[in-house]
Amino acid sequence: MIFIAGLAVVIVGWIIQVYNTAAKKELNLNPAFLALYAIGCILLATGNFLGSDITTGILNAILVVLAVILLVAVTICNRTS
Repeated sequence: MIFIAGLAVVIVGWIIQVYNTAAKKELNLNPAFLALYAIGCILLATGNFLGSDITTGILNAILVVLAVILLVAVTICNRTS
């Protein structure tokens, strides 16, 4: 169940990003996308660890770290511009 919730959150994040890119023609990363993606990956990693899938859990945890780093970078760049 937690795995399905994680996938749903990731999909919602991607829908937001695709809408901003395709409809609004904005090529910047949307902070909402990055936040939802990180939350979804946290749920996915949790589901992986609870299901004893350590390798995939570690990969999803790495994706969480990368998404948070990008979120911080995008937030800092948006404040300075």
